[in-house]
Amino acid sequence: MQRRSFVHGAGLAGVLAAGVAPAIVHAQANIRWRLASSFPKALDTIYGSAEVFSKAVKDMSGGKFEISVHAAGELIPALIVDGVQNATVECGQTAPYYFFGKDPTFALDCAIPFGLNSRQMTSWMYEGNGLKLFREFYAPYNIVNFPMGNTGAQMGGWYRKEIKSLADIKGLKMRIAGLAGKVLERLGLLTQSLPGGEVYQALEKGTIDATEWVGPYDDQKLEFNKVAPYYYYPAWWEGGTQVSLYINSKAWAGLSPEYKAMVENAAAHAHTVRGTARC
Repeated sequence: MQRRSFVHGAGLAGVLAAGVAPAIVHAQANIRWRLASSFPKALDTIYGSAEVFSKAVKDMSGGKFEISVHAAGELIPALIVDGVQNATVECGQTAPYYFFGKDPTFALDCAIPFGLNSRQMTSWMYEGNGLKLFREFYAPYNIVNFPMGNTGAQMGGWYRKEIKSLADIKGLKMRIAGLAGKVLERLGLLTQSLPGGEVYQALEKGTIDATEWVGPYDDQKLEFNKVAPYYYYPAWWEGGTQVSLYINSKAWAGLSPEYKAMVENAAAHAHTVRGTARC
């Protein structure tokens, strides 16, 4: 009873700091999962939320529940939704608006033009029934979702040539995700959806003329500035881009209540720790 009281009172941070696992963990089975990310390892802020999540689960379970984290393309293609849906991997980390082409609703779980900022998005998900509504949306995809990070407001992107007027947008080939691309297509922009790890090469070869990503810190990790010298800000299309954890519904159903609680709290912990990528 004393240990249970301690765990309940201390919360996740206290348990992790003390290195103490609840007694009931010792009765749990050993589990090994794989998490496939949509992002390259170079993005220590975004990709890093998956590592924070994995470590928290391992620590809370006393090492009994381990989740290995794999960069984009390492296990499955970077656009991981099909791999999670079909149980090729147990879980994945992604930006939901990558799957806008499947259903525009995906974008609402990530970012839309003139949409919510980071704090508003988190409030809606946890306190405004956002998470409940998306659980209903994801059910046919065999996915259970959790918020797990937010980039904060994003910039206007990198361009191979200077943009001086709306006329310069017409015919421009740009990597841009989600509903924002549909808006810019009205100005004559030609949109493409590419995983982050493929954007530099596309810019270098001239396959695309421009790209949006996150902000200076993350963008320079991918070295876009070396092949697209013109950088513009601010942007109206992503006020607070949420990153999500996708778990295959059968894998989720197979967890004990204790392990489910660990996953839920670890995802919330990672969402807070990596709540805003450095822009």
